[in-house]
Order: sequence, then C-alpha cells, then structure tokens
Amino acid sequence: MAATLTMEEVAKHSTPQDAWIVVNGDVYDVTKFAKVHPGGGGLLLEYAGKDASEDFFGLHRLEVLDKYARLKKGRLQGAGETPKTSSEVLATLSHVPFAEPSHEQGFKSPYFQESHAALRKVVREFFCKEALEEALDCEANNKAPTKELRMKMASLGIVAMVQGPGEHLKLAPNGLGGGAVKAEEFDYFHELVVQEERSRAMCPGFEDGLDGAVSIGLPVVLKYGADWMKKEIVPPIIRGEQTVVLAISEAFAGSDVAALRTTAVFDASGENYIVNGTKKWITGGMYADWFVTALRTGKAGAGGISMMLIPKSDAVQTKIIKSKYSSAAGTAYITFEDAVVPKKFLIGKENGGFGIIMSNFNHERWMIAVVCIARARMATEETFKWAMQRKVFGKALVEQPVIREKLAQMFAGLESCTSLCYDITYNMNIMGPQSPEIGSRIALLKYHTTRMNHLVADNAVQVFGGRGVSAGGMGRVVETFSRVYKIPSVYGGSEEIMADLAVRQAIKNYPKHARL
Repeated sequence: MAATLTMEEVAKHSTPQDAWIVVNGDVYDVTKFAKVHPGGGGLLLEYAGKDASEDFFGLHRLEVLDKYARLKKGRLQGAGETPKTSSEVLATLSHVPFAEPSHEQGFKSPYFQESHAALRKVVREFFCKEALEEALDCEANNKAPTKELRMKMASLGIVAMVQGPGEHLKLAPNGLGGGAVKAEEFDYFHELVVQEERSRAMCPGFEDGLDGAVSIGLPVVLKYGADWMKKEIVPPIIRGEQTVVLAISEAFAGSDVAALRTTAVFDASGENYIVNGTKKWITGGMYADWFVTALRTGKAGAGGISMMLIPKSDAVQTKIIKSKYSSAAGTAYITFEDAVVPKKFLIGKENGGFGIIMSNFNHERWMIAVVCIARARMATEETFKWAMQRKVFGKALVEQPVIREKLAQMFAGLESCTSLCYDITYNMNIMGPQSPEIGSRIALLKYHTTRMNHLVADNAVQVFGGRGVSAGGMGRVVETFSRVYKIPSVYGGSEEIMADLAVRQAIKNYPKHARL
C-alpha cells in the first residue's frame, strides 16, 4: 500500500539534492529525473516541495503520470482515492458533456438497448487496453498492425461485426463481443458502436490498416460472391488470418468510376482472365491477401465493368503511397501484370460490376461518417478539457466568450450529424443500406459530417494554439485530427459528389405538381 504523506513532509524535500513534488494528489521523487526532464531540470525543480498539479496539467497529458509511476513515493493525506490511469479513463464512459453520445450521458434513446451498451463496454476495453499501445507505436512510426492483434480482434468478433448484420456473424470464432450480443439480434446500431469504439485511439492510419480496409472490401464478397467464396475465403478473413481490400480507384478514375482502365480479358483457353493495369490509393493494399477489384471486361463506360476477387501473387505488386496520415494504413499503388485469374473468381455477372460498386458505396460511406463523427467527438472533448484547464490572462480559457462560441459550434455540429446518422441507421435496419433513397441520405450524411469535421478541426486548433499544430504532447489528438480530417472528404466519394448525389435524388423524387 502506498504511503500516506502530508504536505508538511513534502515541503521538507525542496532542494535539487532531494526534490519531491505533488501531482494530482500523488507524491513523486523527481531528484534523479530532474537531470533528464525534457523541459529542463531547473524548471522542474522550481516545484520541489510544492503541489505542481495545476501547471503540470497545463503542460502534460494524463498518460505522462502513467509513464513515470515508478517515481511515486505515496499519496497526499486527504487527497481521496487514487486516480485512474489514462488507459482506465479512456476505457470508461466520459462525464464531460458532449464527449459521448447523449444516450450514454443520461438521455433516453429509442435506438439503443442493453446489448448495445454491453457491446460498447467490451469493445472499448479491448481497444483501450489491448490495442492502444500498438496503435500509438504503429501510427507514429508508420508500422503495419500486427497479425497477432488482428487475430485477437477477430476472436472478439470485431472483424465480423464491422461487416454489418448477416449470416457471416456466426463465423466469429468466439461469438460477438464475448457474448455481449447474439448474432440474430445484431443490427446496424451494434455495428455503429463497434465502428465508433475502434476509432478511440485517434490513430486513423493504424485503424484503417487494422480493419477499416476489410470492412470496405469484404461486404462485396458477402453480398455478391459465389457460394464457394463464402465457404472457403470468408472464414479465414473473419478469423483474422487473412485480409481483403477493395480496389477500385485508379490514377485515371477516381470519382468517375466508369472511366477505369484496368482490363481483364480471357486467355486462349477461355477459363482464365488475364488482368493488366493499376489501382491507386488502395487502403490496406500493402497487407492484403485478396483484392476485390473493379475491371473492364467489356465496352467503355459503366456497362463494361466487372468485379473480381484476385489473390495476391507475383503478378500483383504493391507499393506504399505516402499520404497525410500514417503509412500504417498500408495505402498502396497496385500493379497487375498478366495476372492469371480463373473465371470462377468473377463476382456477380460479367459486365455487371458497376451496380455492385454503387450499392457497396452506401455501407462504406455510412461507416466513414460514423467514424468521422466519433473522431470529431474526441477532438471536441479534448478541446473542452483544454479550455477548462488552460489558464490565460489569469483565468481559464473557457471564460473567454469567443472560446465558448467555438465550443457551441462544435457541440451543435456534432449533435446534428449524430441525429441524422441515427435516423439513417434506423432505416438501414428496416430496408438495408442498398436502396437509392437511403443512398442519397447517406451521401448527405457524409457531406454534412465532413463539413462538420472541418469546423471542429479549425476551432480545435484555434483553441489549442501552438499545441494544436504540434505532434505529440497535449495536442496530439487535435493535431492528428486536424491533419487527417480532409482525407474522408475525398475517399468514398468527394464532398462535391456526395452533395450533388443527394440533390439529384431529391430532384428525381420531387412531386410533379408541387408549386409555391
């Protein structure tokens, strides 16, 4: 048990040769550490024999205390219970207003039941306690997520759950969330919970490399793949043993999918396709075992496109593409050079791929919006905390009216996007995510969400100041968010395409006789 110390005892240790300080009620011996203190020993020793809590939290994140727990001498008398570690704080529901969805902060919701709350608890604990250390390391050092962690994640059913409801959930090795939810009751709100919780590390590259890419590629096989694919290829992916990614975009065809040039033509035997061409910006491509690939098998335009499942081989080469976020995402440039693909690997009908691509976009775009809202919520919580604890001109930053207005804008943006997301998710449970009507609403959600992300990132950086543009330290979450938030406004369909799609569908459904 830690020793109980008084402030009088701490005050006796106030020299460079014998220096104790108090932070958050705990007493630390910093005598030796002062010599290697990143901010300089002199600055640290100014607090010898004193309580440094207020200034400490103006300069450091909570996890710094976890890192130096070995220096702890005891706890200050009357300081109360020992505070939670940073990972414990991250793994529990936050009481900071707007840091969690309203139904997790006392408001009632018609959408969420006990199983959703139970699942959130299990998945949050996994990502905060099992994955956080690796996530931070991989994100910072552009390292690939480990297969061991992917398989741990799969054993909890997470790989299965990020594909949405369906028979594939029964393939999860140990059930869903350790029994938190049954396969037959799993709905899109359960998936929403998982998608939110996998984003809590604010390590976007790592998160996309770990499972984000699979949740875009595998639904195509689940919905449109041949029975043999579902029996032979899907199970090892659900178990985390293999990965699959979606390969559509090219240097010649981004939003204009119908312009893609990668080709697949039959060989002389008529039993195999020969694939040639390139794909670009393929998330997770560096780690993929399988590529769900859009190819030109027929005439120009949308009517000549097919979807095909292509295995990794010497004829399928990948090269890393460096972008604004970490290369842990494994974003790749892919080259197909006379890749031989048996015709049984065709997904759906030949030249019928364009419709598959369009319907798959709905789930992908919904998922992007869910994750974007979750990350914006994290950035907002960080900003609120900073505004409350940062002292400027002798008072907390939040005492400035201009700061409160920025927070109000962030709160309002978050809650409006969340409400639209829940409305769409509820209707996905009823009609599925494939219909054009819900597709246009999902497009509007993605557009609204990425615009909200712009506002949140801008306001957060302004509140954090220099720390908001400094990697690591107090502003790590905000700096990361502000650096990468534009990426989702491009992939999965640009903001302009999303806005136009939503309005065009509204025009199509406009009543013929409606007049002012």
